[in-house]
Amino acid sequence: MRELPEDIVLLILKSSREGLSREEQVFLREWIQVHPECMEEVDKLKRYAGAGRIIGRFRQVDTDAAWCQVDRKTTRKSGWGRRRIFVPWLTAAAIIVPFVVGMVLFDRLSYKGKNLVVSELRVEPGSYKAVLKLPGGEQVVLHDKREQEIVTKQGNVVAKDSINTLVIQGNVAQVEVSMVQVPQGGEYRVILSDGTRVWINSGSELRFPTNFEGEERVVDLKGEAYFEVTKNVDHPFIVRTEKSAIRVLGTSFNVCSYTDDKFEQTTLVNGAVEVLYRDQLYRLKPGEQFEMQAGNECPEVKKVDVKLYMSWQEGIFRFQDMPLDELVLKLQRWYNVNFFFANESCRKYHFTGAIRKDIDFKEFIDLIELVTKVQFSVKENTIIISEK
Repeated sequence: MRELPEDIVLLILKSSREGLSREEQVFLREWIQVHPECMEEVDKLKRYAGAGRIIGRFRQVDTDAAWCQVDRKTTRKSGWGRRRIFVPWLTAAAIIVPFVVGMVLFDRLSYKGKNLVVSELRVEPGSYKAVLKLPGGEQVVLHDKREQEIVTKQGNVVAKDSINTLVIQGNVAQVEVSMVQVPQGGEYRVILSDGTRVWINSGSELRFPTNFEGEERVVDLKGEAYFEVTKNVDHPFIVRTEKSAIRVLGTSFNVCSYTDDKFEQTTLVNGAVEVLYRDQLYRLKPGEQFEMQAGNECPEVKKVDVKLYMSWQEGIFRFQDMPLDELVLKLQRWYNVNFFFANESCRKYHFTGAIRKDIDFKEFIDLIELVTKVQFSVKENTIIISEK
C-alpha cells in the first residue's frame, strides 16, 4: 500500500465538499492515471469523505462548532429510554480524517491502507449482558432476550429482568447484599429498591442491598457506572470505591474506578456530591470532576465537559485529547479483545471526537490506521499495535 500525498488527499476531500475547479479536476485525474496503484486508497478516502458531507478545511477546523454539531446530533430527551437511540451520522463524520470531528479527531494525517491481517479476527461490539449473584450463591444470567422473575430458594421474588434492565423489588424482609457483574463486552442497567437508576459499564461490578435500611444507602462499585439517584434528604446515598466514598442526596454523576486505569474520576452532571478521600472532603458543583492520578498525592477538582464522561451510557464514545493507550483500554473492555504495544512510541497519538459504540471493530481499527502511522496485527488472541 502507498501513502497518498497530502495535496492529493486535500483535493479528494475538497471534491466531496464543494467541488473542484477545472484545473484541479484535470490535475487530480492526471495524477490518478499516472498512479493506478493508488486507486484503492483513493476510493476508500472518497467513501469516508462522501459519507460525512461536513468536511472542513485541513487545519482550519472550528472545534467548538464541530462539538456543537455532534451535540445536536446526539442529544436526547432525558429519561431511561434514551439509550435506544443511535445516530448513524457519527460513524462517518466523527472519525473521518482530520476534519470536523476529524482534527476534531486525530492529531496527524498519514493515509495508508488497511491491515488485512486484522480482518481475519471477528470481533463484535458489546451488548446488554450481566450476571446477578445472589447472597445464597445462586447466579442468574441477564441479557436483553429474556424476561424473567428472579426468585430465591425461599420463594421470594427479589428482582425482575426485562428490557435490558434489572429491577430490584425490595420486598424481602431480610436485608442481603447482591451483586451485578458485567463482563468485558457488556453493559447493563439496574433500578435499585429506592428507585435509583444505575448504568453499569463493561468490566464492572456493583454490590447493593436488596433493601436500604439505616441512615445511609450504601453501594460498592468496581469499574464504571453512571448514577441517577433518587432524592432522600434523610438517607444520603453513598458510592464506595477502593479509594474513595461519594456522598449524594439526589443527583446524576459518573464514577470511573477501574483498577487498571491510571486514575479515578467522579464527574457531577447535576445536583451536589461530596467525595471523601483520605479523610478530606471535596465538594463538587455541576460540571466539575474530582480526579486522582496514580502516583499523585494531591487530587484535583476541575471543570470538564460532562458529556465526555457520561455519553458511554447513551451509546456514544467521546474522546478529548485521549492517548491511544487509554483509548485501547476502552476498546478492550467494550469489544472484549486484548491489545499489546510493540512500540512505546504508538502510545503518543491523541484522539478527539465522537463515534457510535455499535460501530464494527474492524472499521474502528481501519479508521485509526487511516490517519496515523499505527498498524494492527493479530497474534493468537492478541492485537499487536506497532508503527508502520
